[in-house]
Amino acid sequence: MNRTKSNTISFVVIVLLLLSFICDAFCAAEVKEDKSDKDSDAVKTKELFVGAVVKLFAKGYVAVTDINKIKETNIAKLKKMNDQEFTSKYLAIYRDMKDLPQNVKTVYGIDEKIDRSAAIMKIQSAEKKDLYTIIDSIPDEFIIKHYDSYIGEKGLDMKKSPYMRDILDFWNNIKRKLDSD
Repeated sequence: MNRTKSNTISFVVIVLLLLSFICDAFCAAEVKEDKSDKDSDAVKTKELFVGAVVKLFAKGYVAVTDINKIKETNIAKLKKMNDQEFTSKYLAIYRDMKDLPQNVKTVYGIDEKIDRSAAIMKIQSAEKKDLYTIIDSIPDEFIIKHYDSYIGEKGLDMKKSPYMRDILDFWNNIKRKLDSD
């Protein structure tokens, strides 16, 4: 493993440990207050915290991954698809991407009507900095929607504050999907 990759992994681990302590502090600091204020603050805190952690994981994943290899793999998959299969899969993905800010969708050409050759060209031209920009632009509410869905599928209690292990499980689920597609 080269030095840059090692330093990046060390940085991510340190940040994760700090975030774990912060999460534990949030969980321990729950006190009985006015229910409506508490619920509103808890939702905002949860969105901010889970969003920040998932974005950090995503950026760490991009930082230590061979982006060119992933691009080649995905371009090869796209080339094997017929147009109908591409349209079906892309529309399923677009349902999630449509919630990105309009300026990001415009800059990266994310729209409902992209075709397979345009998608291939966009993947070929994408760089890590582009992926970081897209990751940063993902609304925390969007992440929480998927996090809560994941937690619900696992039968866990969504009313509790997010625990670091639940967020790690959520991220590992995302990573498995990224690695398998």
